[in-house]
This record gives sequence, C-alpha cells and structure tokens, in this order.
Amino acid sequence: MQNEHAILWTAGFLNERFTTVVSPLGWSFVGALFERLALRDPLRVMGFPEAETIPATRLWNGHPYINARIFQIFYKPFPDLLLPTDAVRYFPGGDVGYRKRAPYPRSVLQPRFLFSLAYHLLRDPVVTTPLNYLGWDRYTRYHDARLGQLSARLDKATDAFEVLAVVEATHQLDAGLLHIHRWSLTYADLTYKVLFDLAGARAQTWISGAPNKTREVNEELAALAHLHPPVDARLLARIAAGEMLDPAESRTADALARFLRRHGHRSFSLDLAQPTFRDDPTQLLVLLAGADTNGESQVVDTDSDATHASRFKEIVLKPLIALARKYAQLREDQRYYWQKSLAVTRRAFLILGTDLAARGIIEQRSDIFYALQAEIIRYYQIELEPAELTRAVRERKREWQTFAARDRNARATAYPFFLLGDAAVASERQTQPNAHDMWRGRGVSAGSARGRARVVQDPRDLGRVSAGEILVTPSTDPAWTPVFGRLRALVMERGGVLSHGAVIAREYRLPAVAGIAGITELIRDGEWIEVDGTVGTVRRTTKDQRL
Repeated sequence: MQNEHAILWTAGFLNERFTTVVSPLGWSFVGALFERLALRDPLRVMGFPEAETIPATRLWNGHPYINARIFQIFYKPFPDLLLPTDAVRYFPGGDVGYRKRAPYPRSVLQPRFLFSLAYHLLRDPVVTTPLNYLGWDRYTRYHDARLGQLSARLDKATDAFEVLAVVEATHQLDAGLLHIHRWSLTYADLTYKVLFDLAGARAQTWISGAPNKTREVNEELAALAHLHPPVDARLLARIAAGEMLDPAESRTADALARFLRRHGHRSFSLDLAQPTFRDDPTQLLVLLAGADTNGESQVVDTDSDATHASRFKEIVLKPLIALARKYAQLREDQRYYWQKSLAVTRRAFLILGTDLAARGIIEQRSDIFYALQAEIIRYYQIELEPAELTRAVRERKREWQTFAARDRNARATAYPFFLLGDAAVASERQTQPNAHDMWRGRGVSAGSARGRARVVQDPRDLGRVSAGEILVTPSTDPAWTPVFGRLRALVMERGGVLSHGAVIAREYRLPAVAGIAGITELIRDGEWIEVDGTVGTVRRTTKDQRL
C-alpha cells in the first residue's frame, strides 16, 4: 500500500473535464463512476492485486486528482511504438519513462497479467475488441429508450424514494455507457498512434470529417443564429414570462424550443451543479453570436503539399483510417449521451433539493449540491439526523465558496498539474517564454494562424470572443465549441490530441496547441500571437508580421 503522503497525484485526464471546482454532490456521483469504470475496472482487467484498495482519486481544494501510479500501471505494458500520444499528460515533465517504475506488471509475460487480460477480453469480445463500436451503437439505442422511461418515471414520482430509485437507475445506465467508452478510448488512442507514426501530422486530417454529435449541435445553433428576430435576452425573458409573441417571434421561439427538446441536456460541465441549456437558455446567447463564421482566416492548409506518395499511403491505410475516424467520433459522442442521463440525474436531485428546502434542512434547493449522495440517501433512510445534514451542507458550502474564490484570484496556481501528498509539484510550466518569445506545447491540430489572443477562463465570457481571434483557455468542453466557427486558432493549457477541444478544432480546421501550463496567465488579452499546431508552438508577434 502506498504511503498517503508520498502519493503523486495527477490532474491529467480530469482537469480538462472539470475546469473549475467541482461540487461535492457532483463529484460524489460522477467521481464514483470515474473511479470504478475508468480506474479500478481496468486494474482488475490487468490482474493488479491491489485494484480494490489502491488510493485512486481525491479532491484537493475542490479539484479532482488521480493517483499517478495507476497511469504508470496502465501504460507500463505498452511498447514505445504503441504508447498512446496523450500518455505524456499524466507524468511530470511529460516523462513517459516514468511508467516503467510501476511495480506491476513485472513484465508483459507475467502469468497473472496475461491470464487476467485474456479472461476479461474473452468475456465480452464485442466491447473489448476493435468491434467495440458495434457495442456502442447498440447500447446508445438502449440508453435513449431507457432514459425516456426514467424521465417519465421521474415526472410521476410522488416520494423521495421513487426519486432516489431514478438516481440509482441513471447511475447504472451511466456505468454501462462508460464501460463501453473506456474501450472506445483505448482504440481511439491506439489507432491514432499508429496513424501518426506512419504519416505524422497528416493523420490529424485523415481522422477528421466524421459526423459527430458536437458538430450536429453546433450546426443547429448556427441555424438558430440566422433567425429573425434573433434569440436574444429580451426574447428569452418574454418567453419565460409567458407573454404573447407576434408571428415572427413565435417562429423563433418554436425553433428554440425544438433545439432545447433535442439538445437542451447539454451543459458547460459534467458537474451536476452546472445548469443545462434547458435549465438556463441564456447560456446560449454567448454561443449564438457568430456561431458559424471564421472571420478572415489566415490558416495555412497543411494538405496543399500532398504528394503522390502520401496519397498512395492514404489509400493503403484506408481501413485503419476508417477505424480511427470511427473511434474519434465515438470519443466525441460519449459526452453528448452521458450528459443526457446526467441531466435527468440533476433534475432528480433538484426535486430532492426542493423537498429539503421545504423541510428547512437546507436554505435553498441548489444547496443540495453541497451535500454528498451518501448523506442524502442516509437522511431519507432515517440514518442521518436532519441537524447533521444541515451542518454538513453549511460547512461544505463555506469551504467550497473559499475554493471558488481562490480559483478566481489565483488561476495559474489554484489547480496544479501535480501534487505530492498535499504539496504542489513543479510541472512543465514555463514562467517566461524562451528567447524568441515562444512557448512550446503539443500540436493537436495542424496548421498555422496569427491573430489577437482572447483569454477566456469561463464559458460565460465566450461572448467576448470576436471573429478572427485566437482563443486561449485552460480547456474546452464540447459545449464551448460553437464559438470555434469564429476562431482562427486555439491554445489550451490542458488536454491532448484526443481531447474534445482538439477533436473539434480539427473538424473546423483550426490550428491548435495544448499542454502549455499557465499560458492563460502568460499571454495578455488582446495581444497578437502566432499558433503553429503542427509543431506545437505559440509565440508573440505583431499584426503586420508575415506568417
């Protein structure tokens, strides 16, 4: 068992999914799924003896972390040739050699490792083999049908136990989705790695262009943006107030209602505390402005120099490219389907929050997000005294408000990439650019572009982004991506080649660089920068300097 104070914790994987502090209730629900499906289950598949007991996740100042030893174990069996590109995110300084220090497996020929792997692969061959996408297609149909049943059941619920039963059912539904998605991610990593080794940055172009749910949502938002009268704050207020609308306003309101019926489960975060678009349609306003315009793009087309040899290689690799495109699509679609069930879960907890507020246990229904799921269950099972739940919520609310204030005031240091015990560990952050006013990260979408930097820390500030600017941000959620249509390039502190921001940047042919820690503090809002998504650099420049 690891010494608790000597554990190296990594924010990688989770820091691109939770860009701000996560609510206690949100983490107690979603975090449990992450720990079981993304961490402990793979350890079980590998036969790791301490799969059930190794410390796996934690919250530090409201931010989630994963024990880096788990990633060491995951990646140790990979030969260098097949090591996924994004593995660098999980180790200090991007040193993938760190994985070789893992205590398990001793080698890829260790019998326990081989027998356990073979046993689990053979138990569920559709999900665990490259045919995984067939299992995904089948499950998402079941997922949507089952979710419709649960939503109807929630509408008819008459007591807290019926609501809690819906929460448990959505939890199990999520578990099935993540079980399949875990293997989808594996094959997305492997197929991209092989393509990149064979074709370099051209692999990014080859795997883009597949239809996915994020592009579908963005295209429908673009259609909303062209309506007249537009969807604006005034119209939303009139709709909410139930006022009489004229015929043109009614057509716009009907189109908005159709969008929200189809995609209103979308949210800017996986945190249950964050409202969905259906809960708060005003969130759409920052996405609708310029939803499908790129401004005066100066992107360099990396395909223009394609040679006969590269085209021949593309033909030869066509089956592998098709598989890689499929898994890039599934990697993006997972969030869309998961947020469908999270929206139902959020609604269920808010029903319970209304009940607890009526009983005087909490001050307002949204305070339920400062409780833990286990505490809520124990309260309704009469195993937790009302006063204890009240005290826990009040104390946690004060604590989390402190964490949120620290995030706002110290963005660059509030969420370190690595911790050793409770102490932040210096990572690859460059506190100053090099002699050429340049920072180096990981190129995740090829091409070059120059423009004004627009530094955005929160999705509510996306309305500040104008056409032709370069978005500089900690990370991007799929729900942010409608603004990609107005960008020239993208720079992210976090994420890798298969992160949501990278996948959609390639769809929009935006040069993108990820993995420059603290870049949102180092780049000044409004200054001119140049982004090279092929080599992974960002540098200060001037408006008139030629690319």
